[in-house]
Amino acid sequence: MINIVIVEDSLDAREGLRYLLSLDNEIHILNTFDKAEKLITNKQLLHKTDVILMDIELLGMNGIEATRIIKASYPTINILILTIFEEKEKIVHAIQAGASGYVLKNCDPRDLVSQIKSVHVGGSPISPNVARTILNELYSQKENSKAPIDYHLTKREVEVCKAIIEGLTYRQMGEQLHMASSTAKKHILNIYKKLEVNSKVTFMKKVLEENLIDFL
Repeated sequence: MINIVIVEDSLDAREGLRYLLSLDNEIHILNTFDKAEKLITNKQLLHKTDVILMDIELLGMNGIEATRIIKASYPTINILILTIFEEKEKIVHAIQAGASGYVLKNCDPRDLVSQIKSVHVGGSPISPNVARTILNELYSQKENSKAPIDYHLTKREVEVCKAIIEGLTYRQMGEQLHMASSTAKKHILNIYKKLEVNSKVTFMKKVLEENLIDFL
């Protein structure tokens, strides 16, 4: 059972999400909030939470700042940004704040359920448009920065890195690269060790901050 908290300022959207997600027997909605501050102060609830669906534009504290605060104290909680915004600044800031995924509200409802399950098991779901924005930002940084550190990634590890950036799940990665999901996981662990990171979020931060796109 995946314990979910929803932070969304629109009552209609909040209740719509509650209804949609409650239809899946693997998901349990712990609570919903219209303001991030209400969740941040509820430490008892946060200790039970697996995944947070977080809007960006909220009354009071925005979702990106709330993500940064929550991840600092509860690093095991996966925060999935669910928003209408595709601006590169918001996407990059959300990833740097610790978001595990970034999904647009116009996605298929069935896809949202899959994305929640994916982020719960270590995936980093990213809407296709968002993935393109991230890649464009990385290539833009490539043209205007110093040469990055060479972490001596193998050709296969480079392919896996690209798949991570595109937001593919282990299963999708395996299908695209013609390998078992377990093999994809092993490659990811080797990549994390070489880059000295411990999650997909810290991996994405490293790619953004050190311009590792030069090796991809």
